[in-house]
Amino acid sequence: MTVKYIKLLLFLCLALVVLSGCLSAKTKPAHVPENDNRGKLLQDRVTIKASGSYEECIELRPGLIFDYEFEASDFVNFNVHYHAVSGLYYPINSTGVSFGRGTIDPGMHEFYSEEQENYCLMWDNPNDGKVEVSYRGALRKK
Repeated sequence: MTVKYIKLLLFLCLALVVLSGCLSAKTKPAHVPENDNRGKLLQDRVTIKASGSYEECIELRPGLIFDYEFEASDFVNFNVHYHAVSGLYYPINSTGVSFGRGTIDPGMHEFYSEEQENYCLMWDNPNDGKVEVSYRGALRKK
């Protein structure tokens, strides 16, 4: 095989691993239980089994931003990702964290596409035991 085919094969394997993680993650549709002066609020507490993951996706259009924060009972790997026409992008990718806070602004992401407006927050539990994660977020106008 030539180097070109080996690189293509490695890329396809990596893409398969990433997609299988997204597909196997416990996911539920975003819920927006209430409004207040900060915008639409989202919050939940989830239990992630050992070596498991949890994903929360939100629809985020240009002109809106999403402020989030979370706390975990043990260290987790956390990322924010989105699927664009040209691939999967990770504006945030952290390992070994037990809390986090940030803002997602689609206007700041070079590969954002209007066809794909879902951003996903994902927690992976690398531990041997379960982990509790509490998260909160506010969807608001920019």
